[in-house]
Amino acid sequence: MTSSDPIPGTVFVALPDLPDNPRAFDLLRANFSNVRVAGTRERALTELSAIGPDVSAAIVGVKEHITAGVLDSLPGLRALGSVGTGSNHLDLSALRDRGVEVITTPGVNAVSVAEHAMMMILALAKQTVAGHAAALSGEDRAGMPAPAVELRGRRAGVLGAGATARALLPLLRAFGTDPEVWTRTPDNHPDLATRPLEDLFRHSEILSIHLPLTSETKGLVGTDLLSLLPEGAMVVNTARKEIFDLARLPSVVRDRPDLRFAVDDFDLAADGTAAALGGHALLSPHIAGVTVESLAAMQESAVRGTIAALRG
Repeated sequence: MTSSDPIPGTVFVALPDLPDNPRAFDLLRANFSNVRVAGTRERALTELSAIGPDVSAAIVGVKEHITAGVLDSLPGLRALGSVGTGSNHLDLSALRDRGVEVITTPGVNAVSVAEHAMMMILALAKQTVAGHAAALSGEDRAGMPAPAVELRGRRAGVLGAGATARALLPLLRAFGTDPEVWTRTPDNHPDLATRPLEDLFRHSEILSIHLPLTSETKGLVGTDLLSLLPEGAMVVNTARKEIFDLARLPSVVRDRPDLRFAVDDFDLAADGTAAALGGHALLSPHIAGVTVESLAAMQESAVRGTIAALRG
């Protein structure tokens, strides 16, 4: 196969909106003779499995859980592009065993996530949710549970030292904080001011979580750590909600009603996270990393990586 020959087989696109991105979709059409796009996101995996052995590549998102069972119906799959940074929706072991190259898009949406985290920090500090409700109810300032605070001079901590964490640090500094970081590999980040994990929690009036969801980080932020936070601390999680110890979250909120939370993830109402955090928490439906600009860039990055993998 030369660089101008079509890549054999079908590329399946699980994202019905990807054809609206001409840079990404035109690349697929220029490199594959057969491009199939899911009719609906909800039926994407069913449609993918139905095509079966002819699929040589697929482009999916974080909602598509690629399991060993799905892979059993795709014996010709050689490359899988996932539009997003995380991989907890992918059975990496099964993909590796089948020789499927996996392409994700780490760092492409870092600015988007950092801006969203900064928005959430400001919203918590300025009592935006409570203020909005008070204005609608007509209570005005009498309906506010507490006055707003300034960020300037407050101590900020960041969990993680990856792309989204590094994109947030200058935003925090611009608002007059001097952020410090916890990372499992501090020697790899000599340019950052780091603290041990428990020390960072004791120190941080603002805490922003930027860790991947792994077996080591799942449930990491639980009662022991959250109880160390200073009075009135703000906790923002634009990573994955499971980095909290979700089973113990209700007791933390009960014992520390002074803490304020903001979380960006899927199914916050359905799994009880919203109820556990209470009415004053700020929630968003996993949109931190999917601005118009970042989504287009991630789609193109996943497409380019998938093509490169198949062309060697």
